[in-house]
Amino acid sequence: MSTNRENQLELLRSNIMEHGGVEEKVEVNQRHLIDKILARYSAEYVLYRELMQNADDATSSAIQIHFYTSNPDPTKPPNLLSKCTKIVFKNNGIPFRPEDWQRLKRIAEGNPDEQKIGAFGVGFYSLFSVCENPFVFSGSQCMAFYFKGDQLFAKRADVPENQIDTWTSFLMDLREPMEMPDFDQFSKFLTTSMGFTANLKNVSVFFDNVQIFGLTKRLAEPRAMTVDSRKMILQSPQRMFTITGSEMQQIQLDAEKYTPPSLFSFANFLSKPKEIDPREGLPMEKGSIFLRVVTCKLQVSVSRDYEKEMERATKKKPPKFTKFQLVYTGKEELDASENKNQIFKDLIPFPNQGRVFIGFPTHQTTGCCCHMASRFIPTVERESIDFADRYISVWNKELLAVGGLLARLVYNDEMDQIARLYRELVGSDSEIDKSVVDEEGSARLMLQRRAAHALHSFTFQNSTPSSIVGKVHEERFFNSCKIAFDIMTSHGVQPINIARTIPDSATLTGHVITELLDKFIKTIPTITPVMLKECKESMTKLTGFNLLSPLGINDVLRELDQRSLKEDEMVACMKWWIECNRGNIAIPSATRSSINDTVRAQFLGAAVMDCGEDKGLLQLSQTKWFINPKIIPLNIIVPPNTMPFSISKNFNASDLALFFGNITELTVLEWVKFIAVKPELENSAEFAERVLTIVSKQYQHTSNAAQNDIVGVLKMKKCISTRYGLKVPSAAYFPSVNLFDDLPVIDFKSPRSLNETFLTHLGVRKHVELQLVFDRLISDGSWSHVELIKYLTTVQSTLSELETRRLRETAIFTKEGEEPTTKEVDRPTGMVDEAGNPISKKVSKKVYKRYRANDLYAPTEIARDLKLPLLYWSGTRWKAGSEEAKFMEKLGLVVSPNLPTLLALAAPDPNKPNDRSMQNRALNYFIEHYSEYRSQFDIRRIQTRFLPCADGKTYAAPRECFTNPDVTLLGFQVLHKDFIPVRDKLGVSENPDADRLVKAFLAKPELDPSKAKKIFEYMAGRMGDFNNVYWNQLRPSAFIPVQQGSSGYILKEPNHCYFESESSTSFHKELFLFVNFGPLANSFLRSCGVRDEPNTVELATMLVKDPQRFWDLSSGGERYLNVIRQIAGQFYMIKSNRQLMNDMKSKAFLVGIKRTTMAPEEKPTSVEGEEEFVQYRLAKAADIFIIDEPMGQQIFSPLSAPMEPLLEEFYASLGSSRLSTQIKESYSYAHGMGVTERSKSVTEMIFERTPIIIYQMVNDVHKRRKELLHDEKYVQRHLKVIQAKELKITRVFKYTGEKNVQLTTACADRANFGIFISDAQEIDYYDIAMALCNLLFATVQFNDAIIAERYLTASLYNLRRKGVPVDRILNIRKQEQQQKQLQQQQQAIEAARATPDIPQKTPTPPPLVNMPKPLSSREMDKCTKQVQDVFGDCEEGYIRQLLAQQQNDHAQHVIERLLNEDYPKKKEKNQVSSTNNVVSEAEEAQKKLAAVEAAAKKKDNERNSGFVNRLWSSWKQPAPPTPPKAPIDTKPTPIIENKPKLPKSEATITPNYTNNIRENLKRAIHSCKPYAGQDIFSPPRINKVNESAHYCDSTPGQNLTYVGNVLGMEFYVHRSVNPDDVLELHKQPMSQFNSILKELATVFDLKLSTIQIFYDTEGPTIAFNLSGSLFMNLRYYLALHTPVNSDQEAAKRKEALIYWFMTLCHELAHNFVADHSSEHEFYMSSFAENYLESLMAHFYNNGEV
Repeated sequence: MSTNRENQLELLRSNIMEHGGVEEKVEVNQRHLIDKILARYSAEYVLYRELMQNADDATSSAIQIHFYTSNPDPTKPPNLLSKCTKIVFKNNGIPFRPEDWQRLKRIAEGNPDEQKIGAFGVGFYSLFSVCENPFVFSGSQCMAFYFKGDQLFAKRADVPENQIDTWTSFLMDLREPMEMPDFDQFSKFLTTSMGFTANLKNVSVFFDNVQIFGLTKRLAEPRAMTVDSRKMILQSPQRMFTITGSEMQQIQLDAEKYTPPSLFSFANFLSKPKEIDPREGLPMEKGSIFLRVVTCKLQVSVSRDYEKEMERATKKKPPKFTKFQLVYTGKEELDASENKNQIFKDLIPFPNQGRVFIGFPTHQTTGCCCHMASRFIPTVERESIDFADRYISVWNKELLAVGGLLARLVYNDEMDQIARLYRELVGSDSEIDKSVVDEEGSARLMLQRRAAHALHSFTFQNSTPSSIVGKVHEERFFNSCKIAFDIMTSHGVQPINIARTIPDSATLTGHVITELLDKFIKTIPTITPVMLKECKESMTKLTGFNLLSPLGINDVLRELDQRSLKEDEMVACMKWWIECNRGNIAIPSATRSSINDTVRAQFLGAAVMDCGEDKGLLQLSQTKWFINPKIIPLNIIVPPNTMPFSISKNFNASDLALFFGNITELTVLEWVKFIAVKPELENSAEFAERVLTIVSKQYQHTSNAAQNDIVGVLKMKKCISTRYGLKVPSAAYFPSVNLFDDLPVIDFKSPRSLNETFLTHLGVRKHVELQLVFDRLISDGSWSHVELIKYLTTVQSTLSELETRRLRETAIFTKEGEEPTTKEVDRPTGMVDEAGNPISKKVSKKVYKRYRANDLYAPTEIARDLKLPLLYWSGTRWKAGSEEAKFMEKLGLVVSPNLPTLLALAAPDPNKPNDRSMQNRALNYFIEHYSEYRSQFDIRRIQTRFLPCADGKTYAAPRECFTNPDVTLLGFQVLHKDFIPVRDKLGVSENPDADRLVKAFLAKPELDPSKAKKIFEYMAGRMGDFNNVYWNQLRPSAFIPVQQGSSGYILKEPNHCYFESESSTSFHKELFLFVNFGPLANSFLRSCGVRDEPNTVELATMLVKDPQRFWDLSSGGERYLNVIRQIAGQFYMIKSNRQLMNDMKSKAFLVGIKRTTMAPEEKPTSVEGEEEFVQYRLAKAADIFIIDEPMGQQIFSPLSAPMEPLLEEFYASLGSSRLSTQIKESYSYAHGMGVTERSKSVTEMIFERTPIIIYQMVNDVHKRRKELLHDEKYVQRHLKVIQAKELKITRVFKYTGEKNVQLTTACADRANFGIFISDAQEIDYYDIAMALCNLLFATVQFNDAIIAERYLTASLYNLRRKGVPVDRILNIRKQEQQQKQLQQQQQAIEAARATPDIPQKTPTPPPLVNMPKPLSSREMDKCTKQVQDVFGDCEEGYIRQLLAQQQNDHAQHVIERLLNEDYPKKKEKNQVSSTNNVVSEAEEAQKKLAAVEAAAKKKDNERNSGFVNRLWSSWKQPAPPTPPKAPIDTKPTPIIENKPKLPKSEATITPNYTNNIRENLKRAIHSCKPYAGQDIFSPPRINKVNESAHYCDSTPGQNLTYVGNVLGMEFYVHRSVNPDDVLELHKQPMSQFNSILKELATVFDLKLSTIQIFYDTEGPTIAFNLSGSLFMNLRYYLALHTPVNSDQEAAKRKEALIYWFMTLCHELAHNFVADHSSEHEFYMSSFAENYLESLMAHFYNNGEV
């Protein structure tokens, strides 16, 4: 909404336009205008470009350019370096029409013909760039131009009939002679300009009437191009242009150029040799090029509004029809043209970018290798396309889109031609062998190069200078076609979606992968090497656009599904698959990353190899083996799933196993399994022998398991050739077996090729089997086991494992010393009876009990001594090393007794307790042969008790006895002394291990101290064996015997005991347990946890538990305090113990000191001088005070903490308060005397000594720097010293309620930063020092006032004499101030230099850099009145003085300064002064009376103000559903640090309080300020309001963060809220709320920057005031005042204005009062009443009332 000021401006303009003012003509300096136009028209050859454009528009077919010199010589060749004086430009177009003549003399009136290019009407004026007075001749009229001064004039006249010419001529007499343009560059410009001319076909250049250049343009018949809307999108994106037709036309350009006889001849530009035209006398160079121009017709469709905007911008309507042209040079045209000719360089851009032609070439490139021309609208200088204007930009971008569409048409047409030729010349085979290289000159290679040329031509780059051109062209090129992009592949021209790329063969890895793919990929179209080589960037773009995909795994699978592969193809395919699995970077990443078990199974299943007619097809997934010809010959049959050797030889075994389903080498075992089922193996001896020969060669090289499997397969086959035919191996014998003649012995043709070991393993026998021997030789039972062993020993090498096991398990042998039994048996006599039956007789036969070999011992002397069962061996003496003995050991004969048997013999026999001979022999044998039993002798497993102990009666196992006699203390056994030397062999340790020792120690603790001492000393010697586990078991265990009164001893834990020493205090011994078992035992106990003395935690626990007993035992006083000091020094150890901390805070264990002064009558006569009586008491920390107020201690004598820093900090941690916090001080006086001579002298003294006081106190204790509130500069600027009568100080001790009133000579007024001094005859400077320290420091320490007093009272001379660096301190302060002023001046100088458009002069040096801006007397009066409106009580002279010092915004800056400082006030009668804590006793009654009168008057005002009541009722309406009870919130902080100094309500309520109210309200408004922070956080608080004992002022906390400036106001949201959501959802209501607040800011004359908007999700805060910054809640506006529909909008707006008016009144009142008290209500109502008139005026002005 516009302000009153803006309304006045509107009214003033209307009055001037309708009734007053003098009309004057605006004049234009035409010469300057033309010069400035030409300055923008500064492109090269602009003159000729404009004239050629005009000629082409005039349908000229030819133009001539004549250059004339002042002295031509027709007898000599033209000297092109001569200065020209005149230029004539001619064209044979349509003569000028009358409207053309009229337009010619009008600047900026372009050609209205929409089919013409001219749009700005400034092209003709390019002639003025070279001449002053151009002359135009056309048809029957001419026109001359000339300047008169700075104004341009023109004369037009008729031409005599005899001078009429068909050529239109432009005569330009050059402003000054100049050379002809660079001939080579000028020729190139003219040639390039002919690319898109519609009518121009001939250009001639003459120099002094001699032709030096000629150019002819010849056109072929156009060919119509197919424009199919089913395949192409024929409209621009916004449907402004539609292609209606397209045609292609061949163009030939022939040029001839004069070549001067110099070094820089035309031969440098033409590739052909020089040709001299015989018709001319000058040497001429000739050249030709061929181009292809594509023209499409466009239908233009724009809206009427757009047409109007275009007519406004270009002075002509958009055409209904237009055209777009594109120059494309195909491969044939490029090869046929003389493209090395520099004249044609810019017309054939390939391989560079073409240019945009707007009639003639501009600087703008197209992004592709084609020139493009159309009715683009350029900038004024015609060098760039205009994208700045809103509507022209749309036109140009739509035309550019047509360019991309036309480029796609040309590309599709070219690819269609190539595809047709490819089908005719090459064919269309489905399988292409890509490994075959095309010969040079082949049709395939020629067409591939042509396609590569076309693709490169239409690969778009970044266009310059504007990148928009290339981007629009490229976007439309790819999006305008409905069918797939065509591209040249190995299978001819194919859609790009079925074409695939292969790796770049130029790289090493890419070359390998490409060769592999070319060998087996024959049906998938791939990009040819020619395309990849010549169109690398194109391929990159197409791949990046996801149009062209690399050949991947799915393509390979599709190839493999279509056909089987030959051997060389399968080799290539498998090698490619290996590279895929190895992650070759030349293979696409998508293929590499897709390799998984599923894809691997698909590949192996699809890959099928053609193994020939005999073997057929073999699927790779079914292939299991490959052949090693060194193991299995190639000429023998193998399993059908074996890979042909011709393929497998190309790979190593690990690759086949890893990448192809675990294809492994065909082993002999697997081959044998295959062969075993063939019938030839058991039918053909020759085949069987060949198989056995192959297996025999490899048998020794196979594993045992494989050998067993081979044997298992062949042993049941009749494959062994014998003299009796083929037999199973177990039925055949080696030739060496000759025991019987009828055995089947092996019979092979080549027996040497068969391994004997192999045949043996198969089962071919080397001896007759044992059962047969039993059956044939000893079946009668009369045999000796000794003889049998001797026989078997000779043939033991031939015995099988089964036979050997049978011998081992059969009971064959007899025991030495065991007698046989007799048995009668029938023995045949060899005779028969009459019936023919054999006759037998009864004979007696000895029968021996038989044993197995492992049941008997070898018959040695040692075994006999030990009475072990021996083998009976007769005939010969038993020899331990004989073959028979070795064979018997193999069968299990025991050579020596085993360990369990030997230990059992060494153990005592319970049946023979007194016979120990056998035990000794066995034990001695064990000791002597210990090395044989060492590996078996594990003492952890031996439970046999065979070792004699020291008592001679007990036997123990090795683990149960020890060699150290001291172990008996803990109940362990000790080894007999005779065996101690061999204890290592017996496995006996010196001591038990730590685990057993600790268990035994804890199992039975000793109560006898003397025995316990010995045990402790033994344990001390073993401490090195204990780790933390054992110590942790010992420490909590009770094992220390301690005397328990007279009743005896009890066991206590180590952590409950302490070592007794001479230094141990006696009262500690009464409280704690002390022990002493000697140095050695004590070392063990110390490790277990016994300490020298109690630690701090224990001491504190004991002390808190019974402090009185501790006090009594320690005799109190210093001994008790020493314990407290010890606890305080290690208090950090106690803080984490929460229970102990609670006990220490709640128990009365601390020492409190009570100091009392004895009255004179109580003081003993013997006591002199000392009047203080000190008492010690035990008390809680909360009842003891830390003395930081000596006067308070003297007056109230509280229970105090010892004055030691350590103890004071300790007491404070437990809850003791500082005495100063418990004493409330207030000052009063009878009446004030104001500023007196005494106060002035005190002020001067303070000003002089304050720097010294601050410097010394801060440097003595550096931490005081943080407590310093104000420096000396602040003191000098703000301190006020006032004298008063009968100055008193009242101290109240809050803890007891005691009160004390004393006279004082000085006190501090912190609120007003002042000091009151009394009128006493003598002033105590200690009081002044104390008052000064209270103002300077946040906390005043005990001796601060003493130090300050010394610096105040001592003379500077005495201070210097005492070593105080007075001069240096004062100089330092002075230098700091000077340095600060110098920095401010330097900053001002830099700021002044940085000011633009102000001439800089170096100051030499200036006294003041920022000089105040002087005010006129009128302005001074006006500003003075503005300030007095706010500060009516300020002296006018002081206001004017401040205004004169300001540089800008004088009144506002002075108001802000007065808000924050004291100022001299007007002298008024009965003026009442008041301070914050220093109160005049005489004025107390007056203040109370004034407050009562103000409250009564306030109630009357409320009753009489009906409209205000209505405002309040509308403002205090029910809150939205979410906010709680309180209708509004105040600022979150209770104290405003930098709050403006606004008067108290008591001072405001005076007889003339109405004026004061108004002034103070304005001050409150001016004191508002913007909020500079980024975040707002304040905790909630509740303040007790004085007016009521039952009312609390609640202030919710705020947690906001800054979002940004929204609609001119700073916006904050709660940290839990997403600001984007708020801005999106409530954009419109927020704009309405913003408007409401802006209007209310004008009502209050409030700066808008002081109002902020915030948004939260819940809470009672409608608004708050933060240090003068006002925050308004958007959520309440949304809930209360957002209109539901348009009908409610006006009513809701009025309601919102009233509601937020009262809200602002409420928050502005907080600039006076923080709490919601009656005083705040007073100021709020004052704001409402004083600004109600302004609000009503606002309503009436806006028609809302």
